[in-house]
Amino acid sequence: MNTIEKLLQKILLSQDLTPEQERTLQSHKTEVTNFLRSEFGNDPVIKYAGSHEKGTMIRENYDLDIVCYFPNTDTRSLKEIREDVSSHLKSKYLIEEKASAERISDLKGVSVPSGYHIDVVPGRFIEGTNDVFLHVAHGEKERIQTNLKTHINHIANSGCVPIIRLVKVWTNRNRLNIKTFILELFVVEILNGSQNKSNLRESFLKVMEAMKDKFGNVQLVDPANTNNIVSQSINSSDKIMVNSAGEKAFNLLNGSEKISDWENIFGEAQTSLSSSSGFTPQAPWCELC
Repeated sequence: MNTIEKLLQKILLSQDLTPEQERTLQSHKTEVTNFLRSEFGNDPVIKYAGSHEKGTMIRENYDLDIVCYFPNTDTRSLKEIREDVSSHLKSKYLIEEKASAERISDLKGVSVPSGYHIDVVPGRFIEGTNDVFLHVAHGEKERIQTNLKTHINHIANSGCVPIIRLVKVWTNRNRLNIKTFILELFVVEILNGSQNKSNLRESFLKVMEAMKDKFGNVQLVDPANTNNIVSQSINSSDKIMVNSAGEKAFNLLNGSEKISDWENIFGEAQTSLSSSSGFTPQAPWCELC
């Protein structure tokens, strides 16, 4: 294994959650689940979702997603279901409304990253399937049809989990605004058909080249529902930022054998300073911040 590949492996290893952080996540999941159970009984299915279940979580920036899916026999509208869940959560937590989730932002934990939160996603199963309808608070559609298990399997079984985690580190350190699911779908799409996904250097360069050339026009489809074009939610300013950051990274790294170039792109020197001193510097490796 060459020096650059060892560096990328080291970065990935540094992003594994500590046992303490895992215990905090489990504790919060149990707390929120028990609260929802006390309010709604055993009717809804309540479980982990998001990057935790897909294996794409990184230590520097993570949150927790919990779905709360009611049976198809529930006669309330999706909006009523969501409002009911929101009302109960507000009786205990500080809540922020997101597109299809209620965000809990006042949970306390040990060593959790800045901005840590839990998103509770209410929904209702569709009769005869494992699909669900979710209420959407913003946008043209009031509901979307999707499938949690399909999402998890699509990402977890893609062979792209390590490179997704590495790209998430890069986007986080460059303060790029990309929704996690969009980032995951983009990496899987770009590396589809690649025979060497385990080569982190080669795969990262391929993703950076695609960030430079394709991110602005990419069409990413929900693997559980082809009517959901999830990339439509990316705004133009975010596309420009990602294009520019991808171009900068690709131009510097393409053909480079210098370990210092790769350390610069990932801000490893600054990250080490932050870890050793407790001081979190600004991101000088990111000219776009």
